[in-house]
Amino acid sequence: MSKIADSLAFFAMASFWALNYPLVKFVYDYQSPLSLLFFRILFATIFSFIFFWRGIKFPRDLKTNLSIMFFGFINIVFFMGFWFVGESTESSSLSSIIIYTYPVISIVLSAIFLKEKLTFLRALGTILGFAGMILIFIEQLYIKPGIGLFFLIAGATSWAIGTVYFKKYLLHVGNFTVNSLQFLYTLPFVFLFDLGTGAINFAAINLEFLAIVIYMGSLSTSVAYYIYLHLYSKYSVSSISSYFFAVPALSIVFGYFLIPSEVTTLFTYFGFGLISVGIYMSSRGYISAKPRAANQAVADTNK
Repeated sequence: MSKIADSLAFFAMASFWALNYPLVKFVYDYQSPLSLLFFRILFATIFSFIFFWRGIKFPRDLKTNLSIMFFGFINIVFFMGFWFVGESTESSSLSSIIIYTYPVISIVLSAIFLKEKLTFLRALGTILGFAGMILIFIEQLYIKPGIGLFFLIAGATSWAIGTVYFKKYLLHVGNFTVNSLQFLYTLPFVFLFDLGTGAINFAAINLEFLAIVIYMGSLSTSVAYYIYLHLYSKYSVSSISSYFFAVPALSIVFGYFLIPSEVTTLFTYFGFGLISVGIYMSSRGYISAKPRAANQAVADTNK
C-alpha cells in the first residue's frame, strides 16, 4: 500500500508540475518571469501554512534555519529564476530538455556526494527516458547559443544540487518544516529584488492571473514540493530521478487539451514510448535506499 500511495503521490506531483507549462504561456501576458517567481513563492508560503501548519516546527538553532534558507535559494529561487529568465530567450522545447537534464545531474551528484550505487537498469532507464524526451520535442528543437542556454543549465544544476543537499543535510528536520520554511525564508528577498527592479506590474493583476498563480502556488508548489521531499526522504536519488521525465511528457498532454494550436506527431508517440520503457527499466532496477537514522527521525516527525 505504501508503494501504491507513493506512486499516486508522484503522479499527482508530476501532473501539477506538467500543468504549469501551458499555464505559464497565459501568465506571461500579464507579468514578467521574475514577477511570476514572486507570486508563486508568495502563495506557496500562504498555502503551506494552511495545509501543513500542524507539522511545522521552527528549528531553535541558527544553523538549521540557515540551512533551510540556503536550500530554499538553490532549490526554489535560483532554480526557477534561472529557468524563467533562460526560457525568455530560448525556445520552450529547448528549455524543457535542458531543465530536465536534472535527473541525469542529480544521479551523478548522488553518486559522488551520497555514495549511491547506480545499477545498469537504472542507468539504461535514465538514458532511454532522456532520449524519449528529446524525441518528443525534436521537431520544435533549434539551438541558438546565447546566455539563456547557460541560465537553463544553471537552473537544472541548482535543482539537482538542492536535491542532494536535502538528502545530505536536512532529512532530520522534517518534510513539513523544510517545505514550508524554504518558501517563508526566501520570500522577502525575492520581493525586495522584484520591487527594486520594477519586475512586478501591479496594474496588470486581474482575476485570471490570480486564479493561475494561486493554483501554481498551492498545488504545483506547496503540495507538489512536499510530495517531492517526501519521496526523496524515502527513496534514493538514483531510484526515482528518471521518473521525472514524465513531467515534460505530461505537459504535452495537457498542452494538447488547453492550447488548440498544440499538435502531436509520430515523434511524440515514440517519445512517450521511450519514456515509458525508461521508467519501466528504472523500476526493474529499483533498490530501496538503505535505512538511516535520519530517515527514521523524519518519519517520527511527520506522524
